[in-house]
Amino acid sequence: MQVQIKFKRTGSNSIYGSFSAGDVIRCDQALAEHYVKEGVARYMHPAVAEAVAAPEVAAPEVKTRKARK
Repeated sequence: MQVQIKFKRTGSNSIYGSFSAGDVIRCDQALAEHYVKEGVARYMHPAVAEAVAAPEVAAPEVKTRKARK
């Protein structure tokens, strides 16, 4: 899923290049979440921010057997 974020600081990324405060990019959810958590950017749409902030349902633990020696 692609989301839009707006940068609050200046920096650079190896894929997207340099960015300044006020620049807007559309990128994948993982990179956007990283920038928002680091305080470098904010989501452009409030609905996306709410969806990301909602906790996901944890997957049940899968028990595995130990190998015999």
